[in-house]
Amino acid sequence: MTFSHLDAGTPEGHWQAAGVSGVREAPGRGRLPAETLLVVVAAHPDDETLGATGLIRSVLGAGGSVRVVMASLGERSHPDSPTHTPEQLIAVRRAELASALEALGTGHRDRIELVGLGLPDGDVAAHTDRVRAVVVDLLDGHTGPAVLATHYRADGHADHDALGHVVSALAADRGLDLYEFPIWFWHWADPARDPDWRDWVRWPLAAEARAARRDALAAHASQVEPLSPAPGDEAILGPGMLEHFVGRSFDVYRYTAPEAAAGAGTASTASTASTASASSAASPSARATEVFDRLYREREDPWGYRSSWYERRKRLVTLAALPRERYGTVLEAGSSIGVLTGDLAERAERVIGLEASGVAIREARRALAGRSGVTFEQVVLPDQWPNRLPGGGPADLVVLSEIGYFLSAPELERLLDHLERSLALSGHLVSCHWRQEVEEWPLDGDEVHERVAADPRFRLVSRHLEQDFVVDVLTRASAADRVAVVVPARNEEDLLPGCLQALARAADRWEEVHAQGSVQVVVALDDCTDATAHRAEAVVAGDPRFHVMDLADEASPAGAPASGPANVGRARDLGLRRAVELLSRSGGAQRTWVASTDADTVVPPDWLVAQTALAAREDGPVVVAGTVGLDASGVDPQVLRRWLRDYTHGEDHGHVHAANLGLSWEAYERLGGFPHTAEHEDVALVEAARAAGVPVLATDRIRAVTSGRTTGRTAGGFAGYLRGLVTDAG
Repeated sequence: MTFSHLDAGTPEGHWQAAGVSGVREAPGRGRLPAETLLVVVAAHPDDETLGATGLIRSVLGAGGSVRVVMASLGERSHPDSPTHTPEQLIAVRRAELASALEALGTGHRDRIELVGLGLPDGDVAAHTDRVRAVVVDLLDGHTGPAVLATHYRADGHADHDALGHVVSALAADRGLDLYEFPIWFWHWADPARDPDWRDWVRWPLAAEARAARRDALAAHASQVEPLSPAPGDEAILGPGMLEHFVGRSFDVYRYTAPEAAAGAGTASTASTASTASASSAASPSARATEVFDRLYREREDPWGYRSSWYERRKRLVTLAALPRERYGTVLEAGSSIGVLTGDLAERAERVIGLEASGVAIREARRALAGRSGVTFEQVVLPDQWPNRLPGGGPADLVVLSEIGYFLSAPELERLLDHLERSLALSGHLVSCHWRQEVEEWPLDGDEVHERVAADPRFRLVSRHLEQDFVVDVLTRASAADRVAVVVPARNEEDLLPGCLQALARAADRWEEVHAQGSVQVVVALDDCTDATAHRAEAVVAGDPRFHVMDLADEASPAGAPASGPANVGRARDLGLRRAVELLSRSGGAQRTWVASTDADTVVPPDWLVAQTALAAREDGPVVVAGTVGLDASGVDPQVLRRWLRDYTHGEDHGHVHAANLGLSWEAYERLGGFPHTAEHEDVALVEAARAAGVPVLATDRIRAVTSGRTTGRTAGGFAGYLRGLVTDAG
């Protein structure tokens, strides 16, 4: 999970409109015995106030006692502060926390106490054993009923999630009521896409409880107010974030009753297989952290990842199956002690390992210490799949290795839903599982692979099948099996080489997931008087996917209007038809996609794969209209500012660019192709599509970079639009 407190976040109004005030009332409210002990385990000062005010005030009001276990003092909250060091913040937070507990304990101050652990802010996950030990001591020292409260285990902050996991496991062991309080969840989650909250409970707040919360929050001044006016000293909790708490007359908790926690059963640790299967039999992911923590404590490498030739060979086969030599971001689900993670890091810019066991993560971090670009997140899949990845972009590769059979069929479906949203349009999904039968697992390896391969959102690229294991490589479903591309060019000797080099990378990416030779690019020379033809031939020499045709030697199709030189519509149309003809020579009734770009444009590597992946989501033919970015070199700064102000980069935009356009060959022929006009042939084709009922998918998920020149090759066109900005700026 990656987000910033500076993000706008989800407005409280969205939660109210979705019905957050209508969740069922907490069953334990009003029935708290006087001798109840409430242990609140929080990561940072103010978490206890934001998350557990309702519980704290209710327990104190009933005559019970409260222990607030504070893991850290949040000293890393302002890493760029020019006025406060972490050491200074520790002193500030310690004083603020004391004042906040005074406010929360109003009228009952003798029954609320602080237990400070002094753990490092941001690294609580490495010290969960100590957290557990402290909470166990508190519980053992109390003879009456007890209740545990802590962070929601999928809150999105590493410290919050780590405490959620360790305390929830302890609640299950002890048979105690557990209340998990979301904090950052309200900030980053979407009420519709993250619906788990509908099963949570509401704890109404009396007027005195709301007043205690306001006073306690005011005491946390370094969190709710800027440290200073300087950049880097901004408030951690802005008005929008606070509205989720001070704007409600209730708290919301993820409540787990003792019988529900105990219902997951106690896993046997007699063997590796029985440990995993006992967890899966009752509730496949309910107690994953506890079960696998226990397993890794008993045996550092329970599956022999480091010692077994079978495991090593299986990893080598998995790595050899990867179609791409190198990836940007890799997401590994079920990273264990990081052995495969380290191998993947050799082929990627960054690898994020997702693992339920904090014990395994600590060993993985130790083993890969110093390895750049490798991070781990403690999550229980599928429901804690990270909504955002480091860097904010999608994953180029998702790896599911030896994890699918620990999930039930519905959980596997949810996992596929999550990873599909995280996967780049040109990304790969690799799945590897053991095939031998093991009793009590919800699924076996073959069934996992059958279910994944049957998902219509994916397409099988390759399969390696042995008696013991299977490795599948999948990519997104595609609307085509082969693709034809046209590049019209008129006097483009300077910019055409860059265009063709980018197209070669896009063709390489296409052939990674399709067959070799299934892409053809035609450069259509249109009345060139410079060295464009020579430059084109030099760039594409020896690459059979590229062809250069001179329109001076071509006749228009029968029935086409007569046209003279420098007719870009004719160049696009004849060039595409030549590219399709070249593809047809390979035979086969394959689905063909046609795409258009310009000689002064650089397309992204996933350009072709992404177009057909988006088109595959539609029921019928569709035109995919991408956006463009402006190559700012040599552009008048005033024009650039006007461009950035006026141009819309987003979904459902209103732009049409022949430099970034694609559709099926079937639809292209039905629409009559690009009209043979001197300009605006792209707009005419898109208007014809809309008139014929062919949807136009206007997307910013595919963006090309085009020249910022104001002297183009047609009278108007994109260069003419930029010239208009020059006039406006003047």
